[in-house]
Order: sequence, then structure tokens, then C-alpha cells
Amino acid sequence: MTQIVIRADEETAAALAHLVELTGRNRSEVVRDAIRAAEREAVLARVREQAKQVREDPADRAEMLGLADEMEQLRAW
Repeated sequence: MTQIVIRADEETAAALAHLVELTGRNRSEVVRDAIRAAEREAVLARVREQAKQVREDPADRAEMLGLADEMEQLRAW
């Protein structure tokens, strides 16, 4: 396991101590969980932005609508 050293300001140190108290987990577990949660949120934010770009792109929107129309016509059979 890799060891990481951070410098925490008073507010961050207090938040970490509070999380340790609330969860009953040790500091390392709390920090690992926070890093993983931050990574998940960053990935989701990127996916949301990519989806927004596709949704707002006129060419992609036209293609999606065209495919939806084709699917509807096939369903009629």
C-alpha cells in the first residue's frame, strides 16, 4: 500500500476527525473513501458534460431523431 502525506489546514483536520468520530473508521479508511468518492464524482461530471454536448449538438440530435423514426417504422411491421 502506498503511503501519502498531506498537510491539512485546521478546517480539513477537524472535518477528518469528525468523519472518524461519525463513522467509527480510522483516518486512512476515511481518506481512501473520500478519494474514491471524489473520483466517482469527477467521472460522473465528465460523463454528464459529454452527454450534454451530444444532446446539444444539432447533427447528433438529427441523427438520434432519424434513428428513432426508423425504429418506429420497423416497429409498425
